[in-house]
Amino acid sequence: MIVTESNINEIYNNADEKEALSLEIIFKNLQYLYATLYELKKPVCILILPLGVHRYVEIDNMHRFLANFFGLNIIDMQSYYEKSEIIQFGNKFGPHQLAIVNRYVGKEIAKNIDCFKASNKNLDINLPEFKILTPQDMKRVGNFKIFNPKNSMYDEIVCRLEGDNYLSFEGYEEYQIIGMHGWNLEINGEITKLNWAQTVLHCASIHLKNKDKNIVKPTSKFNIVCEIHAEPIIDSSLIVKFNDENLENSEFYILARPNTPNSVSLPYFDLIAFFLCKPNSKMKLFNLSLIPSDKDIEIDRDIDRSYLIPNIVFFKDSMEFIDEYIEHLYPNITEHIDRVLSPQIINRLKEQLATPPQPAQPATPQQPAQPAPQEQIGSLKEEINKKDKAIKEFSDKLSSQEASLKSTNESLRKKDMEIKNLEITNQKAQNIKNHLSYKLGNALIKAHKQWYKGGYIKFIFEAIKIKKEHNKTKI
Repeated sequence: MIVTESNINEIYNNADEKEALSLEIIFKNLQYLYATLYELKKPVCILILPLGVHRYVEIDNMHRFLANFFGLNIIDMQSYYEKSEIIQFGNKFGPHQLAIVNRYVGKEIAKNIDCFKASNKNLDINLPEFKILTPQDMKRVGNFKIFNPKNSMYDEIVCRLEGDNYLSFEGYEEYQIIGMHGWNLEINGEITKLNWAQTVLHCASIHLKNKDKNIVKPTSKFNIVCEIHAEPIIDSSLIVKFNDENLENSEFYILARPNTPNSVSLPYFDLIAFFLCKPNSKMKLFNLSLIPSDKDIEIDRDIDRSYLIPNIVFFKDSMEFIDEYIEHLYPNITEHIDRVLSPQIINRLKEQLATPPQPAQPATPQQPAQPAPQEQIGSLKEEINKKDKAIKEFSDKLSSQEASLKSTNESLRKKDMEIKNLEITNQKAQNIKNHLSYKLGNALIKAHKQWYKGGYIKFIFEAIKIKKEHNKTKI
């Protein structure tokens, strides 16, 4: 079975003020996609993920319309969110819903895979002729560097356009260029290790030119497949090269942000392939006027698999409970953090301070020399520094006291009272640890660190378990 999802990309490609991919191109390319899926004669599952922004109604309706026409199975999460009145809940997470939601959808698809059937329609499609054209199949002029970037997901052949080298499309006249695949690498041909925010700023532009027009489009260091909006028809004069003339970009892509603060212009463009299309005059393409912008298209019952969507209303209610709980508990948590040290740090420090300093003994074959107390405390400090930020705040508050304790060996002997204070603090910490609010707060912190793995949802069940165990302890 084939599972496909693209409405999130189309919504953002259209919404981006620079790229502004037209609805006409989106609808045409979706027709090509769905017709191709239909002709594979395989079960297909189309996911419409929830994203209630910009012109999402029209774009989601394109998918619903084409699923109905080609008889392809569909799971419409956007409609589910609307009917359940949880659109605002979905929008809280932007384009990526909670991992636990998608995980449950995936499980339901897997468990019910026999429900997904191949289309039973008998359609005369007349698809265009598509072709993936790589630089290896093109006429090359000049010297080219070839790279082979690969990782756990990709294994590509990349051809670097730079300087005065170029490629021509000889032999592919009358095809349209509708898409491009590029992957700008580091100068030595390695895959970038920059983070997302930096990667979008490292850009290079490709230049398609013939005697009539110039098409200039940037991409970044992401592995990118994107539309060529102009869709030029190849003629004998068309070539492709790096934009060494620094021409203004004529079209854009959402994940490439040149000419912005801190952007970096690369002196090369790394190309993998072009996607070509030779239109078929016999193929009937639907007009955009069929797609309503003010209401959802109803999905045919025999292909609607939206009943497999889990109870996301429960997740939404759980999130509201968590938000309210955090708001109520946060002052108590911060108070505890301000005055309670991690039991591990308290115990370790107490052990160090409770032991009277002894002069270092010379090493013997049976007994290695023991480190001096100052060295022991220094080692302890290194361990403390490795703790997370919250614990580091605790150690910072102790730094002045710890510095005075380390000053001389004699001063350590005079700190009996401070040791007793630490013991009292430790006992208070242990008492606080046994408070229900402390246990819940600790579980909540762990949940927050794993929010992207559904930590908040797991927290609800963990909170119930903690409360039960706490009540048993009280008894």
